[in-house]
Amino acid sequence: MEDHKNSIYALKTATGQERNVARMLARKSKDSGIGLGAILVPESLKGYILVESSTKIDMQNPAFKIPHLRGIVESSSRSAANANMVSFEEVKKFLNPEPIISSIQKGSIVELISGPFKGERAKVVRIDESREEVVLELIEAAVPIPVTVKGDQIRIIQKEAD
Repeated sequence: MEDHKNSIYALKTATGQERNVARMLARKSKDSGIGLGAILVPESLKGYILVESSTKIDMQNPAFKIPHLRGIVESSSRSAANANMVSFEEVKKFLNPEPIISSIQKGSIVELISGPFKGERAKVVRIDESREEVVLELIEAAVPIPVTVKGDQIRIIQKEAD
């Protein structure tokens, strides 16, 4: 095997199975000694995990025979020697993600994605950035009742409604 000093690779997984693949890969890397340094499962990158390795990743290795692991991402824009590697600059944005709350504006229409009001649409009334909470007013409620939820419990449907 050719030695690369801690290269980063993007691996394709089944969508929704990123964490499971990362756990199984971490477990197998301890047993087989394939030289994985770190495994990153970015929340915003569905269907992919990022792996840091001191050796070149070979998908033919039995350690990589994991359910839901589809393969390695190859790029035609890189040189043949670095075709499978991802630069640190590309990975940097996933290490310190921007808080969800910063993209939400007062007056935006959102959908609740968890909690007792899951599936309901609401209008943003107030944003508390320090606590990462949003005060919402349910759209289909007969009486407007303010509901306070965490920023990760909502999905933006329409930015700043007119």
